[in-house]
Order: sequence, then structure tokens, then C-alpha cells
Amino acid sequence: MGAWLESLSLPALLGVVALAFVGLALASSALGFLGERLLRRRRIWDVALEPGQYRFELVGNLKYLAVHIPMATAFLGFGWLRFGDGSGLATFAGMYLGFQLYYYFLHRALHHRALVRFHRWHHRSRVTTPLTGLSMGFVEALGYAVGFYVLPAALSQLGAAPWLAFDGWLAYMVFNNFGNIVGHGNFELGSPITRSRVVAIFQPPFVFHALHHARWVGHFGFASAGYDALFGTEFADWRELHRRVYAGSPLPYLKFRGGAASRDA
Repeated sequence: MGAWLESLSLPALLGVVALAFVGLALASSALGFLGERLLRRRRIWDVALEPGQYRFELVGNLKYLAVHIPMATAFLGFGWLRFGDGSGLATFAGMYLGFQLYYYFLHRALHHRALVRFHRWHHRSRVTTPLTGLSMGFVEALGYAVGFYVLPAALSQLGAAPWLAFDGWLAYMVFNNFGNIVGHGNFELGSPITRSRVVAIFQPPFVFHALHHARWVGHFGFASAGYDALFGTEFADWRELHRRVYAGSPLPYLKFRGGAASRDA
């Protein structure tokens, strides 16, 4: 961790972390709403939002921040995340691949009937907005925290010299939060190349996750379609629907299906 951060008192570090989280959320949300405005021709859904959706999404964002600001401060301030001279690029890649695997199984678990009550807040948004990404309850936010802090902290204790690089970890935190916010916008940014099997493993188009919110089951990955393909939870029509949206035809209702299955289900 940088010498400047290490020199801060715990209250000062809390202020810096809070400023970083809130600033990133505000900037990312602004860019997400700008994307919805500029790319209206590539809207995913031509469906109205739920009444009061922005309000309950804002409350969900506050819950997320209420969990992550103190947890990030604690893991940094008390040295539970041990940073060393490892490669920033390797740390980022490890966080990216590791978190997507963790998130896939966390997300599937949250859809189990024993845990689904903790995930319903996020799924109140069936047509997503930039405010949807961080809109969740406290328990789900804690689930994210395990992937962001607890698992990397545990791994950073292995070996004589910590392999975790602060710049790589920080870059991934910014990337994940930014992508989660902008990636829930009701517009398609992904080009046709994101439909390819290889590229979708690392970054599927926005419509991939938008279909999860509409259909509830399937597409449990977010920044990767690979695990859904591997474990049989991939929708067969998502590439066809991406072609439609990318060509300028939004999906007209939430039960819309591709091809012959395009009907109310």
C-alpha cells in the first residue's frame, strides 16, 4: 500500500475510502446515464421502469456503501490485506478471474430458495439502470465483500512475501464497481465481437445480464459468460437478441424470446 495511505490515521483513512467509493459511484452512474441518453438507438428494453425504481435503487446503493466503506477501511487499516512487490497486472488478472468464478457460485446460491430473500432487493429492478448495479441488501453486499477483501486477504497471508500488489487490487476494485454500474445501464455498448465464444468468456455484451433480470434464472455470470456455458445456465437466444438490439430494435417486453420462441411464456 502506498506510503501516504499507510501514514493516515484510521478516521482519515475512512474518509479517503468513503470519498473514493462515493466519488466512483457518482462518476460511474453519471457515465451510465449519459450512455443511456447517447445510445438510445441501442436501448435493450422498450419497457417502463417500476414506479419508484430510482428511489429504492438509491436506498440499495446506500446499503452497499454502508457495508463496503467500513470493510475496505478495516482490511486496509489493520493490515489484513498484505500487499507486497507482486505484479500489478498479475494481481488484476487473478482478481478478475477469481472473482468471476466466486461470483457465479455466489449468485447461484442467492437464487436458492433458502437464500433468495437476500437477493430480492437487487431483482426488484427488472429493467436495469446504472443505479441497479450496486442496489442490494446488506447480506448480498457482504457476499461481494468476501470476494473483494476476505479471500484476497486470506491468500495474501500465504508465503513469506505477499504476492498481492496494491495497484492491481485497487485497479480491479475500480474496474469492478465501474463495470457493475455502467454495465447495468439500459443500453448496449458491446460490439458484435462480444458475441464470440472466446470474447464473451471475458466480457459479454450488456444484454447478457439484462436477460437475467428479466428471466430470473440463468445467466448467473456478469463479466463472463464462460461459467454459464460450462454449467448449462446460458440462454440459447442471447446472441440473436444482441443482434437485434445492436441493430436498433429494442426488446418490446420482458418475456420476449428470440426466434420461434418469441412469444409470451
